[in-house]
Amino acid sequence: MEEIKRLVYSRELRWNEIMVIAMRLFRENIKVIAAGMLVIGLPLSILLTLIQSRVLSLMEFAEQVSLSGMALSPQESINLIQQMMTNNVLLMAVTVFLEPIFIIGVAKAAKWRLEGRRFSASKAFVEAMSLEPVVVKVGIVYMILFLLGTLLVIPAIYLGVVWCLYLYCIALGGRRSVDALGHSRVLVRSRWWRTFGFLIILAAISYCWNSVLSLIFMLFPDNFAVNCVYTCITYLTQGFVVSATAILFLNRESGLFGMASLQEPEEVQEAEEEKAE
Repeated sequence: MEEIKRLVYSRELRWNEIMVIAMRLFRENIKVIAAGMLVIGLPLSILLTLIQSRVLSLMEFAEQVSLSGMALSPQESINLIQQMMTNNVLLMAVTVFLEPIFIIGVAKAAKWRLEGRRFSASKAFVEAMSLEPVVVKVGIVYMILFLLGTLLVIPAIYLGVVWCLYLYCIALGGRRSVDALGHSRVLVRSRWWRTFGFLIILAAISYCWNSVLSLIFMLFPDNFAVNCVYTCITYLTQGFVVSATAILFLNRESGLFGMASLQEPEEVQEAEEEKAE
């Protein structure tokens, strides 16, 4: 692992090198990822399945109304639109405010494994939960700006890419305010197309893995419990995606700002104690 660490922190990696390193970290952190999947992913899966079921029911109702030619009263139309908007905002809120606990925990585990540090799953996810106030504060700004950006397609795509590393800036880069968004932009700006291509590759890998899972789950009846379990297991796929993105962040951050920017409070304290001795 020491050789891989030197590689990550010495030069800019190609996308295939990042994937190979991420797969190794994924395998070595599989117990941590599985723990996060059960403790964090399962409750979130139940919540997401509930919200998605409501969204699907509302869409089916709207389609039935459209096909039947039945006219809704203005108040009924407003209520339907409000319910759809509310549930979609709830879906986004879960993604922006709660899923980062899993993402940050896995990202920290990837960094610690790369650097050969001893840690446990509980340590990774407890530290992730301690950062939740920062995640919420930055996430509110992110969600507002991103929703404004979705009014036009191109700005939404651009913002989605330049801010793709903001959680890693919080988790691994020590950013504790809205400057996490700005720092992510600095890391991505000059390599926007490379980052965009990297995200496309990750999305393709994620789609393929989840498609295989979906085929397996087609053997089971379509009900709430099965849908919850399927959504929960997809967090394994997300574990690989997070590991790969964490490597991308560490590689970019160390290349632009040096290793000192990646030191955590514990490491800084240890270094100061060594100097004092």
